[in-house]
Amino acid sequence: MTTEAVNFGLLGPLDIRCAARQIPLGAGRQRSVLALLLLQTNQEVTVESLIKRLWDGEPPGGARNAVQAYVARLRRTLREATGTDQLIRSGPGGYALTAPDDTVDLTRFRSLTATAERALARGELALAARNFTESLSLWRGAALQDVPCETLQRDEAPALEDERLHVVERLCDLDLMQGAAANALSVLRGVVAERPLRERPWCQLITALYQCGRRAEALTTYHDIAQLLYAELGVEPGPDLRAVHQCLLDDVEIEWPPPRDRIPQVRPAAQAPWAEPRQLPCGPAELAGREAAEEQAVRLLSTPTAAGTVPVVVLSGAPGCGKTALAVRVAHRLAARFPDGQVFLPLAAPDGTPRDPDDLLADALHATGLPAGEDQGCVPPGAMARSSLLRARLAGRRVLLVLDGASDPAQVTPLLPGEPGCAVLVTARTELCELTAFHGAHRMPLDCLEPDAALELLGQIVGRDRVAAEQEAAAELAAECGHLPLALCAAAANLASHRFASFRAYANRLRTGDRLALLSLGGGIGGSADGGGCAVRTAFGHSYRALPAPARRLFRLLGAADLPETGAEAAAALADLPVEEATGHAQRLAAAHLVTRTTHGRLRLPGLLRDYAVERARAEDDPAQLRAARARLLCWYASRTAAAVRACLPVPRSAAALFTSAQQAGEWLESEAANLSALARWPQGQAAEGCTEWAWHRSPGAGSDGAA
Repeated sequence: MTTEAVNFGLLGPLDIRCAARQIPLGAGRQRSVLALLLLQTNQEVTVESLIKRLWDGEPPGGARNAVQAYVARLRRTLREATGTDQLIRSGPGGYALTAPDDTVDLTRFRSLTATAERALARGELALAARNFTESLSLWRGAALQDVPCETLQRDEAPALEDERLHVVERLCDLDLMQGAAANALSVLRGVVAERPLRERPWCQLITALYQCGRRAEALTTYHDIAQLLYAELGVEPGPDLRAVHQCLLDDVEIEWPPPRDRIPQVRPAAQAPWAEPRQLPCGPAELAGREAAEEQAVRLLSTPTAAGTVPVVVLSGAPGCGKTALAVRVAHRLAARFPDGQVFLPLAAPDGTPRDPDDLLADALHATGLPAGEDQGCVPPGAMARSSLLRARLAGRRVLLVLDGASDPAQVTPLLPGEPGCAVLVTARTELCELTAFHGAHRMPLDCLEPDAALELLGQIVGRDRVAAEQEAAAELAAECGHLPLALCAAAANLASHRFASFRAYANRLRTGDRLALLSLGGGIGGSADGGGCAVRTAFGHSYRALPAPARRLFRLLGAADLPETGAEAAAALADLPVEEATGHAQRLAAAHLVTRTTHGRLRLPGLLRDYAVERARAEDDPAQLRAARARLLCWYASRTAAAVRACLPVPRSAAALFTSAQQAGEWLESEAANLSALARWPQGQAAEGCTEWAWHRSPGAGSDGAA
């Protein structure tokens, strides 16, 4: 049996059918896992995302094992019912449910809706009506109604219902355009009762009443919605409602869609005027090494999007990699395309803590011209009402929103406009994958600069002639800065102020001294003992403090271990954690760009971040605990290395438990050569202290790279 014979239903009770036979499903979180996979059919859903959605960000211990068990049971159920084991596939980081588009009712619904929209744009009204009607026929009740997952019921079910209501409204549009107002009346009263703050169905209802000869009832209906909007949101009706109301007052035939040239002026006392915000900060005069990223961001934010969506670009990367500088540069280039204003919102407080979405929405509304005083009554309480009001304020306008320093999708989502015309540029400490999954955001990760671009950035600040005169030393200094733009700017500022005589002198100090202190403004000369004023340390600290405590501990231990790169099992031994738990914390570090991953999935701490990790370990961890962690790591490597060496001998004996062949053991030894060399260079007393179960031996006459 093949996947073509299996049909999946989300638009109503969760449903799977094979050859018209319903497949019984388990209860509880197993159904929730299936729903999450179906919402992103044919796309990999990470285990981290499943855990976050299933337990709403507060997973219990063993959550990863629980997810694996749910997926295993789903696979068994589907295999027994369909005869195939190919419906749920495992990927590098999660799972994907694979199915043709026409076998999933949600995908089919969206395809029919898009086809209907294209037909409507061509003026083929009958074809549009057929496709809209067919798409609605796929609904068997409220979406996800029997899925016991709080995050799905809170975030996904209402969004799916909005999609259904949009199609209902489009069919009513067709009725009003073709003189069938009575058909629309039978539907619209239920819609406005279900979603009383949704303006478009009210506008359709008033038009249908008037077209049916019920002008007085239409006027009463307008006053009902006007009072409701002002009482709930503190706003006047939108332009379409005001245009329809004016037609009612003039007693003229109401065209559909409503003619906005009949919109009367709103009383200034009832609605604040638009402020045309111009909030962009001063951008960099030049931006080295980011030309391709700049052009890509400009193109993505300038490209028109489908109805009901706006272009969203997320710039992510390591702290200090220049995300904000690039965002401001792009925003200034695009300012002319957004004549109604540019809003710049810092999403983090000065100490790096995430700001509350309610406060962010209030700031955004004030930027559009609403009075800031609470006594004005213009900004309603609560994130939902403020988000709705912001969308209403942005409707029909061309505004660019720059959201700087996001740490969670919950900060960004309420600020997203609801109609094309606006655009959103986000800088983020983490990947914010949810924005890509559910809002079509384009992710643009930023790396450190290439060596030539790093020299160009230094030259822009201290002078290209000076860099050219000491090019080799300047390249060494750039390498000591990790080619990180923020560190390069701090170093260039210190050189430009002549706190160091030359690139060579500064590079030598960085190589042998406290790099974080030497990269403070002032170069560590005459500054505080802790290197206060170091923008690099501050940037690292903001991302570090946003992590949960176990992930921060692993970061510190990785710095204290000082290995070139660390595999998952070695990290688990270092932190004294199960491998899966250590892997989860490592994924959080990678998402926050505090570690990088090699092509083989191993963890690497870039130079300055390694310095910061060591600094935090010394400040926060007990020395005895650090010694114990290093001892665990050495024991793990000693045991694994001994097993690998035995496996390479003609008679592997007990090494077979770890390595299946001499070739596999040899490959492991080769991959770990740099780490084993680093361990061999640890001070002997420091390495062995606190661990009496083993002894560290050097070959007679061996140097610093002697064998264990």
